[in-house]
Amino acid sequence: MLKIPSFILGGILILTGLISYLVQDPSLSIKLTGPWASDAEFVLSDGTQEVMLDFMPCDDSAGENVWWIVHKLNERHAKEINEKNYARKAGRMEGEMESFWYASSSGETLAGLLQESENYSNAGTENYEPIEWPEIDVEKAKLRFIYNNLGGADGPVTLSSTNWENVLNAPENGESLEFGKSWTAFIPGIIGLILILLAIAADKAPNAKKHIMHVAVLIALLGFLSIAKMVFGAFAEMSWWRGEPYLIYEASSLKPTSMLLSAGLLLIYVILCVVSFITARKEMAAQAARDAAKKAAVLKKAAKRKDTPDTDANSKKKEGDSESKEDNKKDAPEKKDAPEKKDAPSDQNSSEQPKKKDSEQPKNESDSETVKSDSSNKEEAPSTEPAKTEATEQKPASDSSSPKEEK
Repeated sequence: MLKIPSFILGGILILTGLISYLVQDPSLSIKLTGPWASDAEFVLSDGTQEVMLDFMPCDDSAGENVWWIVHKLNERHAKEINEKNYARKAGRMEGEMESFWYASSSGETLAGLLQESENYSNAGTENYEPIEWPEIDVEKAKLRFIYNNLGGADGPVTLSSTNWENVLNAPENGESLEFGKSWTAFIPGIIGLILILLAIAADKAPNAKKHIMHVAVLIALLGFLSIAKMVFGAFAEMSWWRGEPYLIYEASSLKPTSMLLSAGLLLIYVILCVVSFITARKEMAAQAARDAAKKAAVLKKAAKRKDTPDTDANSKKKEGDSESKEDNKKDAPEKKDAPEKKDAPSDQNSSEQPKKKDSEQPKNESDSETVKSDSSNKEEAPSTEPAKTEATEQKPASDSSSPKEEK
């Protein structure tokens, strides 16, 4: 999701840094580790004109030396050239546009310059009490020169000195320092390039995508905070140049504009990253909920399948029990009748035994055949109906009467 915003915002940052680097005015920054030598002479040159720096020698503070150089260069040289150029643009003065230098500082020295400018601007108001300068840098100070080449000079822009005492990384005597473009103007481009490289790395390594994008948003956040902290100072410095007492209205606005644009782009990138992280977190939670629901559904189906055989077996078992109970109920009367059926043959046997004793020797063959038929009928009695058994029982009775009569 962040790949396209990374390429777009990173590309704009690279373009911003590249334009800022190429379009910026040549500048020169030097650092002092102590006061300048009182007999030193400093000269600015662009091959066409030269300007000698005027400062109040101060053996106790490097910041006071810088303060005087900045104030006098801006008030005398830059202000005068800007007034002439303004008159030329308005048509009130003939001649070509002229190039000029203007200067600034940092830290306590710049705070003192800004306070002095405020005191100067409010000096005519009622009940105004000027505020004292803040403490000026004593052991170290920074001096920055900016060259506006409105005159189109071709020669190199340099700063030369007869004595480089207490100048950090100073050249040897007789040599000069040359103006150039500051690489710090390309800082937004460097940040944009890093963001694009991180987006490509996150796309190539999906497993480490989360960590890479966290690094990207961290870099963007740190870049935003650092640039946002400096952008207010850049606008304050530009307003100070263009306001009283210097009125350098041709002072470049590229630096604060570039910083503001870069800070805005980085803020947008951070916001997009935060929104993307929140959306991804919500999607992960929703996906986890869907997975949990699917898992619960699968487990529920498995439980139903597992319980189904048991219920079938139980139902079958219940049906079997009910059938066996019904069979027992059906068999119950038969079991009661069974003794009666068994008793009938026993009674017959018991009643026949004495009769057989009495009639062990039948008189004729007909009687013996009758006895045989009766015995065969008795053997088949269990499989015949009760009516036949009664008939067979009556026949022996009639046969057994004849021997008794003979006795």
